[in-house]
Amino acid sequence: MGVRQGMDDAGDCPFRPLDLTFLLHAAADRMATELDKGAAAIGLKDVRDWLVLAALESGQQRTQLELSRMVCVDKTTLISVLDRLEKLDLIVRTVDPTDRRVRIPQITPAGRRVFAKFATARDAAEARAFEGIEPDERALLIRLLARIADPEGAVQLAGS
Repeated sequence: MGVRQGMDDAGDCPFRPLDLTFLLHAAADRMATELDKGAAAIGLKDVRDWLVLAALESGQQRTQLELSRMVCVDKTTLISVLDRLEKLDLIVRTVDPTDRRVRIPQITPAGRRVFAKFATARDAAEARAFEGIEPDERALLIRLLARIADPEGAVQLAGS
């Protein structure tokens, strides 16, 4: 396993082994840092707020537990995110008609506007991350990451 030495632009991670786990973590950290800035610029706390809005934007009803699994956030953290988004009038939670103990979060029109606004910031962050990378390499990376993230192939990529 090789090691890349030197400080990155943010001044952290002085040593980054050329290992899948480290590389995925470093790439995710870079994107999360960029996206957290974009989220804060439009009044969200961080990228998790946008991930929840993105998951709800399709209109498909999901329980809070299903949503937690989808956005890879533990249930306790998700409740905090949902509370915050609800206070901002970006979501509402309704009672599941088949089980009154279960809540179904739904995006509001204001939430859809924030989702769309943040999508622009996300696109810009992705463009910066992929700067100098050929479109076919980008497409390959996205397909491979989708396979790693979802080995059963339940996730459908745009354009697939």
